[in-house]
Amino acid sequence: MTDDDDLLAAELALGLADDPAAAARRVQDPAFAERVAWWEERFAGLAAPLGEEPSPQLWNRIAARLPQNDNSGGLLRWKVISGGLAAVSAIALFMLVQRPQIELPPQPGAPAVASLSGEKGSALAISYDNSTRRMTIAPVQLDPGKGDAELWVIPVGSSRAVSLGVIDARKPSSHQLNPAQARLVAAGATFAISLEQRGGSPTGQHLGPIVASGKLVET
Repeated sequence: MTDDDDLLAAELALGLADDPAAAARRVQDPAFAERVAWWEERFAGLAAPLGEEPSPQLWNRIAARLPQNDNSGGLLRWKVISGGLAAVSAIALFMLVQRPQIELPPQPGAPAVASLSGEKGSALAISYDNSTRRMTIAPVQLDPGKGDAELWVIPVGSSRAVSLGVIDARKPSSHQLNPAQARLVAAGATFAISLEQRGGSPTGQHLGPIVASGKLVET
C-alpha cells in the first residue's frame, strides 16, 4: 500500500471519493478493502452525537455582550464559521494522530575495508562505503619513488585488473567512485597497488611492479 492508496482508502471511508474505479477496487482488492475498513473504524467516532445544542437564549446572551453582533444574520454567520473551523481542525488532528507511521529505511551498515600489504609489510588501508560510493585511502608505508602509485581492482570472479586511478601515496585521501567503477567494487574483490610512471599507466594495464594487494571484506 502506497501513501496514495492509503489516502484513497481514507477518502472512501469518509465518503469523499466519488470514483467508480475506487469502489470497484474495494471489492476486488482484499488488502485495499481491509484498509478502507480500518479507516472506517477510526472515523466512527466522528459520527457520534456532539451532545445537546446550546439553547437560543445562551446565544442571545452572548450576542448581547458583543456589540458587533447586532443582528441575527451576523450571529449565525459567526456560529457557522467558528463551528466549521473547529471541525476542520479536529479532523486534521485526528488524521495526523491516527495515520500509520511510515517506517524509515534501514541505516547503511559499516563500510567494507581492505588492508594492502607486500614484501615490506602493510602498504595502505582502504575503506569503502557502498551506499555513497565513497572510498577512503590511508597510506601506511608506500614509496612510489619518482613515479606514481596506481590503484587497481580485480572484481570477484574475474582475473582482469581495472585501474581506479593514481593515488596520493603520502597522505590520506577520499573520493567518490563513478557508477561504472562502483559496480566492480564489492566484498571479495581484490585491490592491488603498482608503481607506475608519472600520471599512471597509459595502456590500461599495469606496467610497473605490484607492490601490495589485499581483499575487500565487510566489517
